Amino acid sequence: MWVGGAAGLALALAMFLNNSRPPTPAATSRPATSTFVVSGAVVLGDTASFTRDDHGGCAGTGAHADVIDGAPVLITTTGGLAAGQLTDSRALTDCTCRSWFSVRGVPTGQDAYLVMVADRDTHQYAEQELTGALVSLRVD
Repeated sequence: MWVGGAAGLALALAMFLNNSRPPTPAATSRPATSTFVVSGAVVLGDTASFTRDDHGGCAGTGAHADVIDGAPVLITTTGGLAAGQLTDSRALTDCTCRSWFSVRGVPTGQDAYLVMVADRDTHQYAEQELTGALVSLRVD
């Protein structure tokens, strides 16, 4: 009788200890999603929408005052959100102001990609429009 009770207690203890361990990483991890990088430029093409500085730089003005170095570039999908920012804004000889950006970690295989620059209206793109060549986004 004591042997049976001890065996039952040992079995119950083993089951408790087995279930109280943290799950193995394989059981809790999700499969890795492939990602890509979206790189390109935001263009202000109306000379009234930006100002130039004495060093070849530029910044949005008036209704475009939020298009400046450091402004966010957000790409939203059903798979998540990826963010970058505008950098190296330059006034070019073609009378445009261009700010470069790079957004890493954009998930592949999504139905639609919503791109928002500097809290402006979002624009929808397909994956093939955002991969490969540099993307040019006009905001004026």
